[in-house]
Amino acid sequence: MSSSMLVALAENSSNYPVIKCWNLIDQPKLAYHKVIEHNSDPHPVSSFAISVDLSFLAIGLANGSVILLRRFKQAIQQLEQLKPYNIIVDVNEPITGLLFGSSEDVLFISTPSCVLVSNIKTRSSRTAAPLDDLGCSLNCLQPSPVASASLVLAREEALYLYGIEGRRATYAFEGEKLFLRSFQNYLVLCMNSKASADANSITIIDLNLKFVAYKKDLHQGIIDVVKCDKTLFIICNDGKTYSLSEISIDAKLNSLYAKGYYLLALDIVTEKKLAKDIIMDVHRLYGDHLYDKSDFHSATLEYSQAIGFVESSSIIRKASSIALAFWYMPKNLLVIRKATISRTSEIPSRDVDCLNDFINQSDSNDEVKFDLQTAVRVLRQAGYVQHALQLSAKYHRHEDFLKIQIEDNNNWAFALSYLEELPSKDAEKYLHHYGRLLLENMCEETTCVLIDLCCGTYKPKSIDQKLIKRKSGLNSIATNTINYIGYNPSNHGSQLSSEEDENVYVPPSPRKYFSHFVKVPKQLIKFIEAILKSRVGIEIDTTSIKTCDQPTLSKPINHNDASSLMTTLLEVYLKVAKNAENGKMREDLRSKSLTMIENHDKIPIDLNHALMTCTLEDYDEGKLKIWCILGLYEEVIYHYIELCKYSDVKGIGEEMIEQVITSIHLYGRFVPHMYVVVLKFLVDRIESDSKRLSDIQNLLNEIDDVKVELNKNGHVDESIKLPEYSEVIEIISKAGVQIGAIKEWIIRKVSDDEEKSRLDELLFLTYREESKKKENKLNGLSDKAQSFQNTRCASTGERLELPAIHFACGHSYNATSLADNESECPLCARSHGVIRELRKNQKELIERHDIFLNGVKTEGFDLISINFANKLF
Repeated sequence: MSSSMLVALAENSSNYPVIKCWNLIDQPKLAYHKVIEHNSDPHPVSSFAISVDLSFLAIGLANGSVILLRRFKQAIQQLEQLKPYNIIVDVNEPITGLLFGSSEDVLFISTPSCVLVSNIKTRSSRTAAPLDDLGCSLNCLQPSPVASASLVLAREEALYLYGIEGRRATYAFEGEKLFLRSFQNYLVLCMNSKASADANSITIIDLNLKFVAYKKDLHQGIIDVVKCDKTLFIICNDGKTYSLSEISIDAKLNSLYAKGYYLLALDIVTEKKLAKDIIMDVHRLYGDHLYDKSDFHSATLEYSQAIGFVESSSIIRKASSIALAFWYMPKNLLVIRKATISRTSEIPSRDVDCLNDFINQSDSNDEVKFDLQTAVRVLRQAGYVQHALQLSAKYHRHEDFLKIQIEDNNNWAFALSYLEELPSKDAEKYLHHYGRLLLENMCEETTCVLIDLCCGTYKPKSIDQKLIKRKSGLNSIATNTINYIGYNPSNHGSQLSSEEDENVYVPPSPRKYFSHFVKVPKQLIKFIEAILKSRVGIEIDTTSIKTCDQPTLSKPINHNDASSLMTTLLEVYLKVAKNAENGKMREDLRSKSLTMIENHDKIPIDLNHALMTCTLEDYDEGKLKIWCILGLYEEVIYHYIELCKYSDVKGIGEEMIEQVITSIHLYGRFVPHMYVVVLKFLVDRIESDSKRLSDIQNLLNEIDDVKVELNKNGHVDESIKLPEYSEVIEIISKAGVQIGAIKEWIIRKVSDDEEKSRLDELLFLTYREESKKKENKLNGLSDKAQSFQNTRCASTGERLELPAIHFACGHSYNATSLADNESECPLCARSHGVIRELRKNQKELIERHDIFLNGVKTEGFDLISINFANKLF
């Protein structure tokens, strides 16, 4: 409805929509009356919408159809018949809501199960595109009061905001929504009341600032909510109408002040873009509110926002009161801050005395009324390190205390002793932070603390024992600091929980401390070995690994941590051994490394990681062992071959050649293709070393033995990888070696080949004779009479009686022994069926060239010869 036009929609008896328009200027009169006869089947109207400029009118039907009327305003003015256009909506449920977008070129459509959008400016496309798979009930779709969205959809669980491209935001708001209305920048929700089943509630929400502006239950039941100018009218079932209007900004702010909603008041005045003095006044009032609640820090921040807009003297008086509440600490910090700005200036002795009195006289059990972190930081910046240290110790600021001792005083022993007095949780935290520095300066002591912590045996040490040990080495200020730590039976013993007293805690993962040992790898070995023994139950020496079923800790380490410990220990063993000057230490560490690899099945070690470690640290013995375990035998052989290539010393080269021969003898049957590699390697060395000739002869004999063994065990695929007679001759000939050098092997191979050829020829003649007999028999069956002299039934063994049935295969049966219409010998039917099926498959394979080509890749000439034999070519 525009300001001067009232549009109403009804239905005639045929369920076609009827539009009526009244001109509200002067005397209301009917300006337009038409029946919209659309192309769709008549169905009840479920919703309709009009664009702001009256250019478009959309009608939604109960069957899911949407009708669009263009140039609606022009039709009213010229009394023209409207032409309906159908928008294609792929749903079969009622249209529950229609809404034109703010740009008036799109139409939003809602159903109980989805939301759609259609471009109404384009005549070529009338299809509505899905926007979301959430729908809404009737009267629950409205324009969005939020600028970033186009519409609001109300469901039982929440409010959903949408734009053209999809969902923009979701606001949880539970309750059954009866209808939804928009009013200025508010949303008006009518819902069933939770207090009474017969009542309805009206709720007004500001989505921009996210607060409920009004809420009330009406027991009369609500029919509708309509708006007129700046007033809302609530129409109830009992005939009463209630009006609601927005209160003034001053009244609104006063109401928020009374409820303590100062932040919301700030948001409102900022959104309304009110005068700056009003905004500053809200800051001042919020500061007063925080001051009354003793939140002095936040109050000061709010007062600082109002500087220049409120009376300065009042702020100064407030600040003076805060300073008194802080026990004059800000005054002392102000003196120190002045010294920080100007280092050359001297702080008056009376101010230093005041600072000492403040620290010495205050009780650590008193409530802290100033920012301890800021106080300690300012004292350090001003150079008053010992005062900062005492203040940190007094109020148990462990992090500040350790930071001062380590970073300012470089007092490593004192810092470590202090850390040993902390509970396990704090010790874990600060060792993770300062562990590297402590290890570099207090190596043995820090390692012991880390071992206790990660093994689960850590227990805070009593302050009395520490005082006895440190008494002779502490200066007067440090002694005072100890007195302020507060770790004494009177005030700290009660703070320790029963869990700490019983030394029960979950030990931390040792992996988080590995990086701290980067400069002290020997201590890392000690650290890991201790944890493995305590938490995994594994102890490693140079020859064996000792394991126990029950580690000393009640909660053993998890598998990931245990695996990380093992791989890291192996890496450190090899790294330290590589750089060790002591020969015995180097051998011991490498022996332990090899022991770990050999016992890989007993310990959680990652062999792939271990292989990489051995490679990086040039530990060939471990690398070879892992290759053998993983079945990478060809890597072992190649390794020795490469060593031979780069070996200049004759003795070492000879030893490596023997290793190549030994390795192919041990692993050749597992990697038969490596025989060719080793053969070429030995042939290349004949010119420089005549001893290799006997090795070649032995290798050829071994190849023959392995081939026989593989064929015997059915490993034909592996057997074909061994070098054939022709390949051996070619390898030897290319190297310039006389064939006579392997005369005996050649004679034996020729003899074997002749014997094999003779046997093959004999088999060939036998197969030919059998084939000829079969062929003659088949020919005889087709053109010669066959006599049957059987006297017994082949099925029952009884005497044959007429009528008897004889088959060409030679079997005879009594007629009573066969089923009706049985035309095939029962005894031969199965074998004949198998042959027919094989022949059928063979004929089908003739057309399957892809199967044949794939078979040739794997089987080679064998497949071709089989197909020739089966006459498939």
